[in-house]
Amino acid sequence: MIKIVVLKIIDRVKEADLTQSFLTRHSSVIATRLGFHELTDEVCGREACMVLHLTGDPAEWKSLIDDLKSIGGLQIVETDMSEKSDLIISPNGRPDFSIMAILIDSNRGKVKDLQKILTSYGCEIRTRLGVNEMLFGQPYGLIILEMRPGFEGPEALVRKLDAMEGVRVRLINL
Repeated sequence: MIKIVVLKIIDRVKEADLTQSFLTRHSSVIATRLGFHELTDEVCGREACMVLHLTGDPAEWKSLIDDLKSIGGLQIVETDMSEKSDLIISPNGRPDFSIMAILIDSNRGKVKDLQKILTSYGCEIRTRLGVNEMLFGQPYGLIILEMRPGFEGPEALVRKLDAMEGVRVRLINL
């Protein structure tokens, strides 16, 4: 099972210490961690987003998520990439962050087709992270995307990717 947890941190300065202590406590189940916030020469944003790719014991995942939920200044969305579920998860109105998780089997032809689609949306993808993964004893690729704020058409991209055989996709709006 491949578990993705997305956190929207309302005030990263205020919540950083406690969030970090919980992530450190549960580091054995965090395979990949990606965090970002707005940063320019003029602005260092207080809101942040973090994506966790979990591995190992699902009971420990629950413990981590329970600890994070106790913080109060976080919005948390979790999804299981190995099961059929909603393609688009939007718990709140207009998102500040849109994260796309894509799981693809190792078929080289599919990877090439997927890359063409992602390249055509290149101006909408702000951050991209690729991770190798095993699922049911077979190699898979896990791609995590942060979409450009204000991107109006992520649903069309989700539909294109979901139509591909061997591809599972989730769009998480926070």
